[in-house]
Amino acid sequence: MNRIARLVTVVAVAAVLLSTAGCNKLRARDQLNRGVQSFKGANYEEAIEHFKNAVNLDSDLRVAKMYLATAYAQQYVPGVETPENLRNAQLAIEQYKQVLEKDPNNVTSLKGIAFLNMQQKKFDESREYYKKAIDADPSDPETYYSVGVIDWSAAYKDAADIKSKAGVKVEDELKGKGDQKDLRSDKGQRCRRGRTGHEDAPDGNR
Repeated sequence: MNRIARLVTVVAVAAVLLSTAGCNKLRARDQLNRGVQSFKGANYEEAIEHFKNAVNLDSDLRVAKMYLATAYAQQYVPGVETPENLRNAQLAIEQYKQVLEKDPNNVTSLKGIAFLNMQQKKFDESREYYKKAIDADPSDPETYYSVGVIDWSAAYKDAADIKSKAGVKVEDELKGKGDQKDLRSDKGQRCRRGRTGHEDAPDGNR
């Protein structure tokens, strides 16, 4: 009798757990749909709360994490160095990375991280993720061009830093041979990488 009672209890608990899990998934979908509507209306802060609720209710709901990352990214303003603004970029990157834990070749997440890093002038990190996106989808010409843009942007930044240290404006020529050598070395390498990325883009899209 005791065994039967225990069995009945186990079955009852399992049924409750399954019912709760099912309800949570339905509630997660409802929060996702509400978030999408807010997102479409450009109410990003409201959308973020709905997407966060959806993720908390169903951690396997990948589309909610994608929307949450995108909503955070929409809140990020390039060039604004306030803690709140930088936090939006970081939160977006974290959500994209959570998606990549389950789906390492998710191109949207890879490109999302790369783009946010590029906007923050973190060129090495950006290039790393764009290269991963290329490995995941070699047929996308946009990603090759993005790598080229990164290398040209980084080359310009390198040139500006070297000239700043030499006490000249970025548009002026360097006088010292040592500085010129540094400039040719850093800038040349990045520019060649940028040109290679452009040339590697799929035919018909150059």
